[in-house]
Amino acid sequence: MRRPGLFLIGLITFVFNLGGGVIAPAVPLYARSLGGDYQDLGLIGASHGLAFALLTIPLGRASDRFGRRALLLLSALAVGGAAALYAVSTHIVGLAVAKVLEAAGWAAFWPAYGAYAASFVVGTSAAGFIIEAAGLRMPFLVYLGTAVLALGLSLAVPGGREPGRHGHAVTTTVTRLPGGEPRHARGQRVLAYGTGVVYVFGLGTVLAFLPAYAADRGLSPRGVGLLLGGYWTARVAGSLAAGRVSDALGRRAVLVPAMVIAGVAGLLTAAPAAVALLVLGTLGLGLTAGASAPTCVGLIADHVAPASRGMAMGLFEASCGGSILTAGLVGGAAAQQIGAASPYVVVAGLALAWSLVLARRLSSRAPAGG
Repeated sequence: MRRPGLFLIGLITFVFNLGGGVIAPAVPLYARSLGGDYQDLGLIGASHGLAFALLTIPLGRASDRFGRRALLLLSALAVGGAAALYAVSTHIVGLAVAKVLEAAGWAAFWPAYGAYAASFVVGTSAAGFIIEAAGLRMPFLVYLGTAVLALGLSLAVPGGREPGRHGHAVTTTVTRLPGGEPRHARGQRVLAYGTGVVYVFGLGTVLAFLPAYAADRGLSPRGVGLLLGGYWTARVAGSLAAGRVSDALGRRAVLVPAMVIAGVAGLLTAAPAAVALLVLGTLGLGLTAGASAPTCVGLIADHVAPASRGMAMGLFEASCGGSILTAGLVGGAAAQQIGAASPYVVVAGLALAWSLVLARRLSSRAPAGG
């Protein structure tokens, strides 16, 4: 794709996700204003994970059959409908249905998400100012506006069939797996999927519960938005360094410390002390997510043939969606029955336990050419 086309895709990605960043703090806070408790927040988050897990692979296949442009248009329409439903909902059920529709849009969009973290830095940081200035429903109207803009930009993407869809055979070169024997390669991929499940469990917990949890700790809507903005800033910082380090020193050199940091960060977030510990814990969780995401992708690519990488990544995304579903259900029940800090203790326990698995099972070898 030529540079103008790449720029357009990047712009669509940024606009599409900017609205998602704006509503990230707003949905839990708005749900609380409607009388929702932590279990309701968990169900809203779980509905996103369920829809994403079920739709990612079939929509990925649809993008191969009908073209990326068609899926971009579908994404924008689904997200626009979700934004409108958020804005008019007066009950928790309406928010959950909107979350399902939004997840469908994200599942259709997931192959093109290069600039999404930067969008969330801007969107979440601005959300609190928007809420304080114009109320809890205004972020949903902003989301609708960004969806409409993304739809317009998507219409400018060149149409036509995808490469390889013109009746000609597509030749694929299959190379030897750098990880050695197939059994070893499968084991390393399983570790990548498991790491994705663990770090996304933390992400799902943050998205579903952190805004309400921070508000209960005394933060204003502006403070909640800036806290989530800090999470995404730390995520960007972690992702920038992780890929290069893991290429040079091996995936283990990044993923084991990342899981340890996630464990400590979860405990800091749960600590009933100064807000500074909440901020530090949130930044640690963001750093872990940023470091883990590209490293997991690299680990999968290390141990799968080129012809199978699309399906492998689809399975990875689907497993991450299942993790968001689990985080919502488990975190909501734990927060309701034990206390609002308990979901972060679960995050810490999972991360620390998984760090031991990675330390024992993950190969310490750097990737070929690293």
